[in-house]
Amino acid sequence: MKRDWLIYLVMFSLALNLGTIGTIVYLRSQDQQRLAAGPGPLPPMPPKALWRELKLDEPQRQTLRRLFPEHHRQVKAVRQELTQKRQELFELMKAESTPWKAIQAKVQEISALQGSLEEEMARFMLEFKKNLNPEQHAAFLNLLQTRLGCGPERACGPDGRRRGPGRGPRGGP
Repeated sequence: MKRDWLIYLVMFSLALNLGTIGTIVYLRSQDQQRLAAGPGPLPPMPPKALWRELKLDEPQRQTLRRLFPEHHRQVKAVRQELTQKRQELFELMKAESTPWKAIQAKVQEISALQGSLEEEMARFMLEFKKNLNPEQHAAFLNLLQTRLGCGPERACGPDGRRRGPGRGPRGGP
């Protein structure tokens, strides 16, 4: 009887150890995939931090304070519409037999909205940099490059990831 109990205890311990090892291996592989993908995008920089970084004077700040509300309103509206269209796409994909044409049309709508969001960001940046002196303009471009994940010393590769120092156009040494 004692021997049976001991066998069950050893089997339970073995199963527990195998489960723990399997979990550790899985979590480590997930971490490596996350590291290989590179850092995610940084959150938007608050206006006051941007003003400090660029050393804006008071008239420049006043001008930019007038630009921000309209920009934020437009970006918020497009993002809300994007969320709605993505939900609609998800609903189409959940359905049993959605025609491929309907899915393609919804994807095109989402693509158009993403394009309009990029256009608004570009419009705002162009309007923003009109109010900067040459030194601030250079600092602004440097800040944008860094926040996009392609710091001033590093160029982004064709896949969007950093190539790093000493790496050529093909990403190799």
